[in-house]
Amino acid sequence: MSAQSSSGIPAMIRGSVVVQRRRCGKPTCRCVDGVQLHESTVLSYSDSGRNRTLMLAANEVAAVSAAVARYRKRQAVVEQAGNAGLDALLARAGKTRRDK
Repeated sequence: MSAQSSSGIPAMIRGSVVVQRRRCGKPTCRCVDGVQLHESTVLSYSDSGRNRTLMLAANEVAAVSAAVARYRKRQAVVEQAGNAGLDALLARAGKTRRDK
């Protein structure tokens, strides 16, 4: 499924939308004291075992957040079906699961 919305954002995206707060490094910037840090909204995701981030434009945040929510909802359904299958197989074998 690679459907996209009218904005070009994919229907489902794996990751998390988070707000990063950090210093820019300029010695005369307001952020140098560590109180007034710069904020940017990013998509955080893992790629080949490494954490990556993708900066999001302000007009993309809502659509990307919705796509992440759709992904997590679909992932929960698959997890539930997988657990039901495992429980059925274990019941057939006469064993019980300890870690539900």
